[in-house]
Amino acid sequence: MDEIGQDPKLNVRFARGRWLDVAVAVALIAAAVLAVMTGRGSGPAAAPGAGPGMAAPAALLPSTVRTRIPVPFGQPGGMTVVGSTAWISDWSASRIAGVDLAVGRVAKTLQVGDQRDEPVSMTAGAGSLWVLGFAGPLLRIDPASGAITRRFPVRGLGADVAYGDGFIWVITEDPPTAAARSTCTRSTRPAT
Repeated sequence: MDEIGQDPKLNVRFARGRWLDVAVAVALIAAAVLAVMTGRGSGPAAAPGAGPGMAAPAALLPSTVRTRIPVPFGQPGGMTVVGSTAWISDWSASRIAGVDLAVGRVAKTLQVGDQRDEPVSMTAGAGSLWVLGFAGPLLRIDPASGAITRRFPVRGLGADVAYGDGFIWVITEDPPTAAARSTCTRSTRPAT
């Protein structure tokens, strides 16, 4: 049975194969919370009975914000960095913004689709910015000019894109059916 609980009012269902994804995500979150709470996180834990003059535990994030750069929209999705530019997606408006980190301002804003093709994931690799839309396509963008240099069709609904080992990797999900499933696909040729 694919139901989360026995409450008849609660009718939340996951596609087959998603239960493992949900279970792994919950386990990772629980492990991270436990590690932080017990002092076994990325920084050293405070010594038992630490008092005045003793070193405080390292914070997970710096306590001082060095730079705050406003972005031109309120629903950012993903971010990737190419050189000194952080590219941030606005999934609700189907656009991305290039934030010049050296000067602390938005340098470019690009429309990357329509309301059906919201950008769900981005990555950088092979000298390009890669933007995956929810309903496709996968866009290859020249980060210097902001021009879309290539459009690749994607089968299914876009979920994630990554660059590794010289190839582009895309995760898609088949449209909701009785046999819905996720697929990880590698580009047929290296991205150059």
